[in-house]
Amino acid sequence: MPFQYQSDIPGGLNSMDLRRFWHPRTLLALGALALTVVIVACGGAATTPATTGDTSGGGGSAPQQAAATPTLNPFAGVVEPTPTAPLNVAPTAVPVPTAVVAIDQRPDWWQEGEAQHYRGDFPLVATSNPGFWDVHYGGSMNTVLIPSGPRFNQILEYNPVNPNEIIGDLAVSWEFYEDGSEVGYVFNLHPDATFSDGHPVEAEDVAFSIDRITLGQVEEGVLRARTGFLNNFVVHGTAEAIDAKTVKIPLRFPAAGFLPNLASDYMKVYPKHVGENLTQEQANTGKTQAEALTAINAGSPDSLIGSGPWMLREWEKDSGYSYDANPTYFKEGRPFFDGLKIFLIRDTARRLSALQAGQVYGSYQPVTGSNRPEDMARLEEDTNGRVRAVILEASGVQAFFLNHQKPPFDDPRVRRAMYLGIDRDNAVEKAILGFGQPGTFFAPGVVEDLEALRANNAAYGDREAALAEARQLLTEAGYPDGFEITHNVVNSNPSLSTAETVAPQLREDLNINIKIQPTDLATMYVGLRDGVANFDGVGTGVILRDPGDIINQFYLQDVLRNPHNWQNDDVDELIKLQNEEVDPAIRQGHLEALADILHRGESHWLPVLWYSSGGAFDCRIKNYHYPPTVQLVKKWDHVWWAGGEASACDHSANADRGYRP
Repeated sequence: MPFQYQSDIPGGLNSMDLRRFWHPRTLLALGALALTVVIVACGGAATTPATTGDTSGGGGSAPQQAAATPTLNPFAGVVEPTPTAPLNVAPTAVPVPTAVVAIDQRPDWWQEGEAQHYRGDFPLVATSNPGFWDVHYGGSMNTVLIPSGPRFNQILEYNPVNPNEIIGDLAVSWEFYEDGSEVGYVFNLHPDATFSDGHPVEAEDVAFSIDRITLGQVEEGVLRARTGFLNNFVVHGTAEAIDAKTVKIPLRFPAAGFLPNLASDYMKVYPKHVGENLTQEQANTGKTQAEALTAINAGSPDSLIGSGPWMLREWEKDSGYSYDANPTYFKEGRPFFDGLKIFLIRDTARRLSALQAGQVYGSYQPVTGSNRPEDMARLEEDTNGRVRAVILEASGVQAFFLNHQKPPFDDPRVRRAMYLGIDRDNAVEKAILGFGQPGTFFAPGVVEDLEALRANNAAYGDREAALAEARQLLTEAGYPDGFEITHNVVNSNPSLSTAETVAPQLREDLNINIKIQPTDLATMYVGLRDGVANFDGVGTGVILRDPGDIINQFYLQDVLRNPHNWQNDDVDELIKLQNEEVDPAIRQGHLEALADILHRGESHWLPVLWYSSGGAFDCRIKNYHYPPTVQLVKKWDHVWWAGGEASACDHSANADRGYRP
């Protein structure tokens, strides 16, 4: 029998109360607490999931030992934290931790995690098959970054225990320099960092990786979906190894946005001795660590490896993938599990059942739009707090992609008619049950003011006027009776629920008939890239709330989310101006002018709503701190399992809801 929620919880919250209590605006206190570096022990007596593994050292008893990781039967029945402030670009050294931390000087959380090391495979659940394995190339969190990213490191990273702070990852120190007209950064690398084949991580690898990311400057058709933003700052071929552990990266101009973007989880460092021998197709191939090493040792590399905390052990489409901990990881003692076992369950009810039954301990992403916040909140109630909801507000944007090279969207009047015709408030209420807000081109409140849009833009306020103009535009474009289109859309929420909400609304209001063709995420992205449909739909989690992230993903050329290279001269000029401007007020003016152009509704990308993303952790998972956005802190090298029973996590009459670190 499919897993179903009842409309009321006996003796608890009814469905309306649940929605009100869990609405992200009620989670301000949760967000503040979650960003504090606090370790909360959970022990006592409640149901202990039957899985393998044990924790050695102090800190509570482990789950019951089993012969092997359980076979999962997939058919078994906050206010977002303040975004990182712009970094000072003055030519002074940026303070960072000491290069090599002595064992007795490591932070308390690091030592505690090591003491709680989990023996065996830790079971988690994800929603999507891997797609492209090259993190420089691919743009999907769920199909690229989530399965492939933990194999690698960046130069910098967002601090996993204080995610509003940028710290060194491979770099142990860095400084801004000025040399005549040249400006840039010099990075010093960790002396003990090695790739998983034993080769040291050196400055040549960093320079190679920067050149690989910016390769589109000198070669046609190079896709860099979420890393291409570096092209705004770095000229291809200028990154330089000064010595084995020192690399210089010159910039086009002093740029406050360079370091925040360089710390993104997508800006991975690849081994030059492997990567320079790979075709793009080979880089996108998901070979296991054993297969990759065999090819490397034979002198014919055919897939990527990294320096990160995890090595791919195996993966099987529609089933799952697993990792082994990297035994030579330079962050000694991490990660805090022998291995990770990721089960793929697309169906929401089955995924919830696996979490509720304790067959898996949490969501691997950890948060994604496919895990609806209302479902995660209900799961916490149903487990009396053993499984805790993880919710980030307005963390992703659900949008439609209009193929401007195919009729009817090759006509800008039709694109504007769609912009005017969509009822965004209706989509928020029905598709995501109010856990979000109407779609704007930039992150909520950063550039556009929603109330001003409601007052001055018919698409957000005056439905009657918006529909009247849309009908007139369709008539002028030769579609007085509407038209029919196919919709290539992800077969999970909120993408599918948005399509199923907007399609009947547009049919009723504008006689636009949308034939919905749902598919898995990886296949959807291939279809988007190749233009198999004239109307695509997928949600996107922003990397940074800074407007440059949206520009990078949707309005540069040769990026995944601008697959047919929509372009506007005024947009290009404003992108250039805001990139180069260091005065925040002047830059904001450029961005507001850019938003005004986009709200003409003639581009290829049509935001419908901003949605909140959800996930769930067993309360005994420790040290996950809510990141500023859904795309950050993805290595799983700082989280541990506290063990013990779960009764201390049970809800009392006045217990706070939600996950605590």
